[in-house]
Amino acid sequence: MMAYVPRGFFARLAIDKSRNDEHLANCNMSNWYSLSKPPEKYADRFIDMRQPDEITLSWLERSKEISSKLLLQLWHLLAKAILSVFMTQTDVNGLLRRGSMFILSELQFQHLLLKGGTKESLKQSSEINVLDIGAGDGEVTIRLVKAIRNIFPSSITKLFATESSWIMRSRLSQKQIFVMDDINHMSDVDIVSCLNVLDRCIDPHQILHDIYNVLAPNGRLLLALVLPYSHYVEKNSSHLPLKPLMEHWPTSQCLPIEREIEYFFEALENVGFKIVVWTKAPYLCEGDLKQSYYWLDDIVVVCSK
Repeated sequence: MMAYVPRGFFARLAIDKSRNDEHLANCNMSNWYSLSKPPEKYADRFIDMRQPDEITLSWLERSKEISSKLLLQLWHLLAKAILSVFMTQTDVNGLLRRGSMFILSELQFQHLLLKGGTKESLKQSSEINVLDIGAGDGEVTIRLVKAIRNIFPSSITKLFATESSWIMRSRLSQKQIFVMDDINHMSDVDIVSCLNVLDRCIDPHQILHDIYNVLAPNGRLLLALVLPYSHYVEKNSSHLPLKPLMEHWPTSQCLPIEREIEYFFEALENVGFKIVVWTKAPYLCEGDLKQSYYWLDDIVVVCSK
């Protein structure tokens, strides 16, 4: 028997979204965090978050609610079609206040940083300097800073950020986050985060070297990368980086995720970083008329010099 196909545009939207959301409801969320075969060299440093916590589930419910607002989503669809002619996708999202992202909750960030020795390495610091590179709208940044303040409740936390999108820079300023144009005059930064930026920037190698130079000797780098690895530069006409993050990446092959993780970590070690702990998490994005939310597989790693 053929599946019923409704004729009306809104009816088709509603049925497609219902089907997609039913699939989401039946997915095993523990798969977001688990890894059947971690690379042997780094297996002892893998932190299994196991399940989404209450904060993550609350974010998902909020995303479902937003995606179900038909008039709002239709406005986003129309505005996006017009604005995308002369604005980047990031600027459009910032202007419309849509497409907010989520990686780890503040409690999950806290757990990962503690496992990464952050408290022991910075225990003498009365002031914790935090730099978030490519902070977007600041939602993930705020969660990270809450985690850091929980770890160091008696220390002053100073927050700095970089962001190339002019709209997102405005969003960060509204959240009282100081936005910098250049980080190279900074030094001895206690915690640097660079979350899902390396595969979207024009020169990932330069960013890693800049981070290494500004990071304090006992500091920590929190880094995230979506796998499978696929580089895309939004503001570049070719959409290609000057040099890919992993120069010897066999792009003609479909690699298992554990091999991709090895390539990623080797690229970090070539700069001079040490892999302290790492985890797998969902890189979540707010939904739309098609489904309640989207996700990609993220590898999140805590590094030291």
